[in-house]
Amino acid sequence: MVKTNRWDPAVLARLRSDDVFTSFRGAIDEKATTEQLEHLAGLIPDEWLAPAATGSPARCVDKILGQFDLGADGVILHGATPAELAPIVDEYRRRRPAGRFDRLPANPAGPLLPG
Repeated sequence: MVKTNRWDPAVLARLRSDDVFTSFRGAIDEKATTEQLEHLAGLIPDEWLAPAATGSPARCVDKILGQFDLGADGVILHGATPAELAPIVDEYRRRRPAGRFDRLPANPAGPLLPG
């Protein structure tokens, strides 16, 4: 992601060499304390987090639709449990642009539709 977004690789190197990061065992987003997460968040530039879908379901769907407006044909939601994502999926279902993705399969891992 750093290379694709043309972000400064030195920032990633600093994050990866941070004591909290290097000493952590397991999934940080699952097992870290609030204090550890806040510390690591302080090492990440705002521009890296700007596209993230965070906050209310409406704000998350705004971000998702914004990614589609930029040309994405799919958005991966991660870092949350199915229960945490349910209200976002419900909000997206209400706001999904009719017909916009008819050319794509409902299952992105499946084959493309003919034509």
